Amino acid sequence: MLKHAFVPEELAYGIIIPLLKDTHGDSSKIDMYRGITLSPAVSKLFEHVLIKLYEGQLGSDHLQFGFKKKHGCVHALFTFW
Repeated sequence: MLKHAFVPEELAYGIIIPLLKDTHGDSSKIDMYRGITLSPAVSKLFEHVLIKLYEGQLGSDHLQFGFKKKHGCVHALFTFW
């Protein structure tokens, strides 16, 4: 895939399932759910290989907090405050 700069279309597919945010809330309301995507295992494997190969060259903005090691909502709140 890297050599030919081609990604098979099948890797772009996923199954979106609704996940209840709060099990004690009203499950009949649509805003009580968030969607998560289940991706094919091959695409996850490819993602992990890319991260291992290019980890030193990948970065994000210093104001990025989500999905980042040792960062979270609390960091974002302190930045906002």
